[in-house]
Amino acid sequence: MADHGNFKEAFNWWYFLGILLALLAFPLMHIVAGIWVFFLSK
Repeated sequence: MADHGNFKEAFNWWYFLGILLALLAFPLMHIVAGIWVFFLSK
């Protein structure tokens, strides 16, 4: 019989949150960078 005492859950909420943040961040990066450069160039 297989021992399931060391079983680690494959789905982790931290992974899900990280993927969600990455998917939100990548399309918004150029907007954030543009605002950052706009305010730094003054």
